[in-house]
Amino acid sequence: MPPILACCALFLACGSPKYINEVPYKFQFDEAAIKKDLGLNDAVVVKANEYDANLTDREIQLKEKYAIILNVTPKEIQNYSFYGFIDEWINTPYTHEKNMSKQGLNMVPFTQALYNQVYKIKLPAASAAEIFTSPLVEKFTGRAFLEEGDLIFFRYNKDLPVSDVAIYLRNDKILMSTRSSGLAIFDFNDSYFQTRYIAAGRVQQEEKGGSN
Repeated sequence: MPPILACCALFLACGSPKYINEVPYKFQFDEAAIKKDLGLNDAVVVKANEYDANLTDREIQLKEKYAIILNVTPKEIQNYSFYGFIDEWINTPYTHEKNMSKQGLNMVPFTQALYNQVYKIKLPAASAAEIFTSPLVEKFTGRAFLEEGDLIFFRYNKDLPVSDVAIYLRNDKILMSTRSSGLAIFDFNDSYFQTRYIAAGRVQQEEKGGSN
């Protein structure tokens, strides 16, 4: 396969279950050639030499990997602590127990650990309901207001009003742990999530102050 078509195939393959582990980084493409071959006026092209010279190889890897996974431009990936923490745990198996280890991960302690490490904020870790009712979390329902790092709450049965929590990334993608996939990135528009979604939550901005 010609190099240009191979590059384009990579972008189109982001929905594959293997993309998280296999996506390469430090791309450098001929933008004019891509536009000509595809008949496009514009193309999202990753150019490593356009990045801040102070970025480490790891930060460039995270920027390019998650730009492709989330289908956003690389400049939108700025919080390297956030994506670095996620990247360390992606594909970890699910556990119903409120534990967080490489053998099994539950979203409640994972969310608490992420906020503690990335934003230096301590959220409750006992249950999704406890996070939901925390005074630190400002609830809302409008999906148009979602931002990176917001919390998404789900209800699975009538006996448990708040059953689980996910983390919003970008472009309608959420981070969630499931029995079948473990910790993975999903499309929030999927009917499974939409029929169980009850509200979103944002840690109050005056409290949330993590660094990149």
